[in-house]
Amino acid sequence: MRAVMKLKCFSAAVSLQLLLNSFILSQTLPDTTDEQPIQYRRGIALQEGYISYDEYYSGKDMLEEKRRLFPIESTGVWTELNPKVPRVDYIGVDFINPDTGWAVGLWGAVIKTTNAGQSWKTIPTPTGEILLKVHSYNGKVVMAVGHNGTILRSSDGGESFSLLTGITTQELWGVKMLNDTLGWICGRNNTLLKTTDAGLSWQAVVTGYNYHYWQFDFLTEDYFMIACSQGRVLKTTNGGQSFTEYQAGSTQDLYTIDIIDSLHIAAAGNYGKNVYSSDGGINWVENTQLTSSSVNWVQFINIEIGFAAVESSWSLYKTTDRGQSWSLAGFYKVGEWQFELLNENIGYGVGAGLKVTKTEDGFNTGYNLFLNKNWSDVFFINEMKGFFASASLGEKLYKTEDGGITYQIIENSPSRIYDILFLDGLTGFLGSNTIYKTTDGGENWYSTNGAGQATKIFFITPLIGWAVGGSNIYKTTDGGDNWVVQFTHINDSFTSIFFVDSFNGWATSRYVHQTTDGGENWIQRTDIPFTFSTDVYFQNLDTGWVARRSSFNTSLFKTTNGGLNWTGIPAILGASSIYLFPDESHWMVAGSVVSNIILYKTYITYNAGNNWIDLSNDVPTGFSGFSAITDIIGYAGGSIGLILRYYDTTYIPVKLISFEGRTQHNKIILTWQTASELNNKGFEIERSTDKKHWEMIGFIEGNGTTTEINDYVFTDNLTGNYSRKLFYRLKQIDFDRTFEYSDIIQVEVGTPSEFFLSQNYPNPFNPETKIDYRISEETFVNISLYDVTGRKIKELVNEKKQPGYYILILKGGELSSSIYFYRLTTTSGYTAVKKLTIIK
Repeated sequence: MRAVMKLKCFSAAVSLQLLLNSFILSQTLPDTTDEQPIQYRRGIALQEGYISYDEYYSGKDMLEEKRRLFPIESTGVWTELNPKVPRVDYIGVDFINPDTGWAVGLWGAVIKTTNAGQSWKTIPTPTGEILLKVHSYNGKVVMAVGHNGTILRSSDGGESFSLLTGITTQELWGVKMLNDTLGWICGRNNTLLKTTDAGLSWQAVVTGYNYHYWQFDFLTEDYFMIACSQGRVLKTTNGGQSFTEYQAGSTQDLYTIDIIDSLHIAAAGNYGKNVYSSDGGINWVENTQLTSSSVNWVQFINIEIGFAAVESSWSLYKTTDRGQSWSLAGFYKVGEWQFELLNENIGYGVGAGLKVTKTEDGFNTGYNLFLNKNWSDVFFINEMKGFFASASLGEKLYKTEDGGITYQIIENSPSRIYDILFLDGLTGFLGSNTIYKTTDGGENWYSTNGAGQATKIFFITPLIGWAVGGSNIYKTTDGGDNWVVQFTHINDSFTSIFFVDSFNGWATSRYVHQTTDGGENWIQRTDIPFTFSTDVYFQNLDTGWVARRSSFNTSLFKTTNGGLNWTGIPAILGASSIYLFPDESHWMVAGSVVSNIILYKTYITYNAGNNWIDLSNDVPTGFSGFSAITDIIGYAGGSIGLILRYYDTTYIPVKLISFEGRTQHNKIILTWQTASELNNKGFEIERSTDKKHWEMIGFIEGNGTTTEINDYVFTDNLTGNYSRKLFYRLKQIDFDRTFEYSDIIQVEVGTPSEFFLSQNYPNPFNPETKIDYRISEETFVNISLYDVTGRKIKELVNEKKQPGYYILILKGGELSSSIYFYRLTTTSGYTAVKKLTIIK
């Protein structure tokens, strides 16, 4: 049983040991959001633990950054299901009524709702700069401001924006339209701008005071105050013709101010500073420090009760005593940048990581309007039902039953989930702090026995499976209820595991590991010329691929001799994850190229890696999990809530149903059947005596593109002496000269000396098994299948056969899980019976 493979890349650690310890956890998110928070305010001391905006984006391709975080344009194959708005930090919000409002943020992002946040649309803007604040007086003229003097104006209710240029180059932190024509903007370096023509033009207003003007608030058109650097407050009562300066407590900057009435004013800012005035701003009381971080927004609903948004803790605090004491609000995850209470009940907030929130009871409770989780994995059971997991602390499992349109939390699931795997519609596993199992389709989960942290799970049969986590490899032989530590390597952190059969397996880590005895012994392959591998997939015992960290130039390697030699695939950049479709020749690799910029790369192959198509322009963003239900339909999950649907109706692979060979006197009769064909020029037939040296012995034309079943026959007329065994393969060639090879088949040369019926392989099996039998003389052959009561279920073969070697493929699709018997009888008097088992 093949598991969908998925692993992720990460940035290099400072030391080797730190690299190993963090190898698994660092790979779970392609669009890393667990990194240092960004400080968007310029001109102030850098907060501890933060990185400046200029440093973070230095040298990065701004268009590429915007492209990967904004909704992807449907390519006909890829469609964004969630969130369908820019996945950025939102810093400003404004509502003109409980239904209609805007939020603004990074890369010129503007989103709008007209139905109280139930749905949002992305408004195109002519800028990639950070937008810090947005405001409208009546919903007609909408103004947005931001970094580097960015001023956007809309005259159609925020449906489109134009960029105003040549006004200022300063960072703008406040904008307010007071009526249809009058408005103000404030910003760094004593920037104060005024408009009297509805924002068409702006004039600088000189206050005489040289500070950063971080925010302002208005009581009337004439009466307003500005929160400034160095703890200053500027006040005007004549519409800005003159200002009076006040020192509001300490010299820590004030970032926000709220005029409650003409006498009562609250302000707050750097290092949790919060002050209160009861005499119109003349005198100020400095309250106890609210936090060690910045307070970005404050709003009071009366002179006693107010709220404050704190940056580093991403929390909302509440006071009932004019700021003398503060405690977390009931709904405290409102957003650290701005919130707005429209009345005593309805309010909205914004913050980092696509945080746009709403309350309907004055912040006692609330909810995020977007599903913004950082997905670590995704798995779909069928086209409609699937699961999404996050490896973030405290995050649980999410379920969809309508193809990714809506989602529900599985409350009794574990948190911090790294891997999802289902064996069928009912039985599934989660890799978390241990391994969890469900037997009811994911509704309920219980912890299994014996495993520690698990980041990747793989099953070869319904009973036998392996998992990796940290330095350990675990194994189960009872369907995942009990696990044992099969191997530990203290200096490695395992990332992925794959088995070709019950004996031969591979695991990736700093070094690739290999086993040939079901994991009883593992060999550390230090001879393989690459390290820090992240994913592995083997098509058969000989042919396999290993992906490794994206910080290396060559990230995908292939072997065709069972891992003895490896060749890098230079055309593939940033491939740290391998994702399989049901057709084993159809798969994707994905990851990112990390240098001074991050480029997310996705490639797809339709012929088992012989040729690749770069999908990076169609899918500019990274994803951390992909689940393909069919070769046409799949789902991907990424960071900040990203969910994509893959739907490729043009995919018609050359799908080989069967390829068989048998002897007939001095001939080998080769037959094969295709279920569908795409661009198929034809098949070259190749023969070998040792599976190493091949010769082309014939060509059969294909059927181009078709969804019909087609049968092919080729006769190899043998001359001379041949070894007892011959090997054959098909080289399927497209009209564009791309090609792929079939699996190799073996044909016994000469007439069998006796009748023989082999044990089917594999056994137990699902969905199909192979039965070999030999006929030593011309005779009528019957092979029938019986249940345990002796009742004949079906006839598998019932015809005259020439002497030769035959292979029968038994498909168990219509059969239930049970023990069956198959019997071969001939008119020559030979009879044989074997037992087989189907497990579904």
